[in-house]
Amino acid sequence: MKSTYLLGVAALLWATSACQSDRESAQTPAPVMSSVYRDGQANGVEPTYPNLSGARAAAATTAQQQEVLTYINQARSKPCQCGTTTYPAVPALTLDAQLNAASDKYAVDLATYNYFSHTSRDGSQPWDRMTREGYIWRAAGENIAAGYTTPRAVVDGWLKSSGHCKNIMSANFQNVGVGYGYSASSTYKHYWVTDFGTRR
Repeated sequence: MKSTYLLGVAALLWATSACQSDRESAQTPAPVMSSVYRDGQANGVEPTYPNLSGARAAAATTAQQQEVLTYINQARSKPCQCGTTTYPAVPALTLDAQLNAASDKYAVDLATYNYFSHTSRDGSQPWDRMTREGYIWRAAGENIAAGYTTPRAVVDGWLKSSGHCKNIMSANFQNVGVGYGYSASSTYKHYWVTDFGTRR
């Protein structure tokens, strides 16, 4: 049976060797969408995310967040080819609690309500969700993916896709948040979100 994976990328600012590991390989289709940059603050719509303590979808663990961060920073530590462009090594990102909250709530929402988009059910974009959590950004971006079962596989999937790889290798970003949602009743079961940012 053929596995299905989905990827999505959104970015506000963009600024060899293959960056992904050889340990896991997965079929990686092109991104399903790319969100358009939106300037300004949150749109004022109240979020409709499920309660993270509920049983409908599992959220990310600290171990998963740290593992995704490790693989992202491994990629950033050396030059990386994203599509036809080679990006130089860039400084490591740090996990940010507010970006973790934005990413995790959104991943759980995707899994719980069985959809895949950078635009949430309430119409918010990645930067709106970051602002809601109190992260005041000057650069913002988001990668999403669905169907990948491990942190290594999802990071490798993003690195094999030009737009997602550019977000990972962007020198404009200093922080990242990692989110994961799982629901057995959703189409892809596993949903991943990384929100990238730099504070004002």
